[in-house]
Amino acid sequence: MTYTTLFRQLMTLKEEGLIARKEYRQIPLKVEYRLGEIGEKFKDVLEVRGNEYIQYLQDKK
Repeated sequence: MTYTTLFRQLMTLKEEGLIARKEYRQIPLKVEYRLGEIGEKFKDVLEVRGNEYIQYLQDKK
């Protein structure tokens, strides 16, 4: 995945309200992401699915 692709995907998630982006105007640029208002409502689901995916990746090894 290229930086441009990642950036576009993050901006889409931001526009949809799933994540929030905080930009610090400094050199080098610092950016933080967190779950947005709607994303917080899916936190439990994301946690379960994320843990399932981590287990899947570990089982593949």
